[in-house]
Amino acid sequence: MKRAGTAVILCGGKSSRAGFDKQLLPCEGTTLPKAIARKLQTLFPEIIIVTNTPDLYAESGFVVVQDLVKDAGPLAGIFTGLSYASSEYAYVTAGDMPHPNLRFIEWMTGLLQTGRVTAVAAREGCKHIEPFNSIFAARCATLMGASLALGERSVSRFLRSCDQVVFVSEEAARRFSPDWSMFASINTRADVERFLARQQAPACLT
Repeated sequence: MKRAGTAVILCGGKSSRAGFDKQLLPCEGTTLPKAIARKLQTLFPEIIIVTNTPDLYAESGFVVVQDLVKDAGPLAGIFTGLSYASSEYAYVTAGDMPHPNLRFIEWMTGLLQTGRVTAVAAREGCKHIEPFNSIFAARCATLMGASLALGERSVSRFLRSCDQVVFVSEEAARRFSPDWSMFASINTRADVERFLARQQAPACLT
């Protein structure tokens, strides 16, 4: 398997704000997480889906796992995905982020050649770190496990605490996604309604 041959898709959220299990959102003849996975398969031979409802993916052909640390948020989901990853690095996204940008992902993987990189993540402005649409070294699982044991759940704080993280500037990221849509997620009921309305238009994964 290539050095960055794994994509991890987190689908373990409770969808409480959306009022709807976002894993069931229709997209391209299947559900949104599966549509995202299919697109990522063009870059990554291994797709890992982290979910608390594995039956939804029983026939998908993807690697499907449940959180190793329960009810501990997205850091636990990333920890789980990295723990199962077969490659040295894994791309990480969420199952409610409908606009994966393959050009940006390929560009990020190129940054791994700069040395012993721990992670690659984008910033919006000077302070905000985008925790998803990012890349993590599988070895981060050890450090994440220690953080989770101490009650830490923030992915952004984890990234700030690590050495050799490559932070992509907003200017650089917007060259690939001027409207920042590649970082957009479906969170609220209004987001769900807008997404469903767009299903009347051409393919959602653009």
